Amino acid sequence: MKKAKVNSPKKTNSMISTDNEMSKLIILILVVALVFALFYVITLFVTKKDSSSNSTDEGENNTEISIQYEKILASNILSQKNNEYYILAYFSDDNYLDLYKSYLSYYKTSIEGAVPYYLVDMNDVFNKSFIADESNLSVSNIKDIKFSQTALLRIRDNKIISTYEGNEQITGKLGRMTK
Repeated sequence: MKKAKVNSPKKTNSMISTDNEMSKLIILILVVALVFALFYVITLFVTKKDSSSNSTDEGENNTEISIQYEKILASNILSQKNNEYYILAYFSDDNYLDLYKSYLSYYKTSIEGAVPYYLVDMNDVFNKSFIADESNLSVSNIKDIKFSQTALLRIRDNKIISTYEGNEQITGKLGRMTK
C-alpha cells in the first residue's frame, strides 16, 4: 500500500503579519487619543465661553445667588427648628401680599429680637391639598389644616397659638409687630 502524501501547510511569513497587527494597534491608539484630545478641547472651549458670558461687565448688575430658607411647604408648618415663629400662608392673587411681605421684611431687619417667619405659597402644587372653601386653622394635626384665604399663624412649641385671617386682622397684627 501506498502511503498517502500529507501536504504540510505552507508557512506564511509571521514577521509580515506581526508588523501588520502592530501598525493596526498603533493606529487604534492614535485614533482614541485624538478623540480624547478633541473632547478635551471642546470642553475647554464650552466652559470658557460659559464663564466669559457669566462675567460682569461695567454696565451689568452683579446679583448674588442665595438660597431661600424662608419659603416652606404647608406640610412643614409645625415642624420648623425654631421654638417660636410666624407663618404667612398666602395666595399669590392676594391684593395685599406685597404689603404683608413689606411688613415682614421691615420686621425682620429693624426689630431687635424679632421672631423668625416663614412663607407658605398656597398656589404651590405641593400645597393644593391644604386649600378648602372654609379655613380650619386651629388644629393639632397638620394634615387637618385648611386655608381659604391668606392667613398669619403664630407657632410656639410646634402648636398654633394664634391665627389671623383676612386683610384687616393680618395688617393689624403686622402693624403691631413692627412698632
